[in-house]
Amino acid sequence: MTMDVSNIGLAPPKMQATKEQMDAAKVPYLFRDFCAHLYIEMEQCRKTHPFMAGPKCHAQKHAYEECQYREYIRRMRIAEYKRKQEAGDE
Repeated sequence: MTMDVSNIGLAPPKMQATKEQMDAAKVPYLFRDFCAHLYIEMEQCRKTHPFMAGPKCHAQKHAYEECQYREYIRRMRIAEYKRKQEAGDE
């Protein structure tokens, strides 16, 4: 059963990285989500600064992790919405 969650402000964000960009950057399938564009930036930074990736790429890593957290919160809110809908149907 598919529920329309766009009316409660939980619609998925727009994909910013295309399949071609992810293929070119060799993004693993596990990381091909709504935050893939930030993953690509983070990996490019890590490749540019292999021995100083920690301090040099901190901003990119933080942006990627924050995006992942926001996506997690969105999915949890959708799950909560679905639970409430199912509880109301019974």
